[in-house]
Amino acid sequence: MSKSVLTLNVGGVLYTTTTATLLKFPESMLGSLLGRGMPSTKDANGHLFIDRDGHTFRHILNFLRCSQLCLPANFKELDLLSAEADFYQISPLIDAINDLRDKRKGHTFYLEIIEVRTGSTATMPTCNSRVKTILLGRTDILLTLPPVVIGSDSSERLSCKEPYEYTELELFGSPVRLRVGEELHNLGWTLISSDLSTSSGFDNKSQIGMSLIIEHTFRDRWCREFAPDEPIKINPNHTMLLEDANV
Repeated sequence: MSKSVLTLNVGGVLYTTTTATLLKFPESMLGSLLGRGMPSTKDANGHLFIDRDGHTFRHILNFLRCSQLCLPANFKELDLLSAEADFYQISPLIDAINDLRDKRKGHTFYLEIIEVRTGSTATMPTCNSRVKTILLGRTDILLTLPPVVIGSDSSERLSCKEPYEYTELELFGSPVRLRVGEELHNLGWTLISSDLSTSSGFDNKSQIGMSLIIEHTFRDRWCREFAPDEPIKINPNHTMLLEDANV
């Protein structure tokens, strides 16, 4: 029987193959169907009928033939193929799809902007408040940003850091948090959270007696997904600034 030729009707699409190919993985649903006499359905022409996606079955059958997952470069129906592989219970194919999914995943990186406003009226930056803004992220990711985002002197400040080191970079200017956020948005970054926390206390060192000090901390978290084949490289403007500094 294993060498016989048969025609399958999968969702209205006909495939001709051998029973040996369909029995490649005996523990699969197809192995049970053909090898262990699992109840089956026939179409009007006597072909074994499987009520599943007919076009996707070509990839299932090709895997049974060569034990490799061979998909077109622009294949976009991986979720559908995964569902079909799960239906047919072909464990090696399920593993191959999961491996491909991992390879296709990009790398997601995160940046945080923390702005701390301290003063007697810290809600908005005024002459009565002090503002400190920090940008946090991996050194190599920070250096992908243009000088307009992280400052023209930042490349020199960051050049001594390890590329994968999580770095705090103080930003200067006002309103720098909002301006940098707008630039990040234009560069393809996405704001995923924005939080505000408030604390207060009394400054007993004040020359005018006990004065109330208010501290507002704004924390914005941004993310961007880099494609699997997208290199992480220093912004060329930083490269020129570093070269000028070393002249």
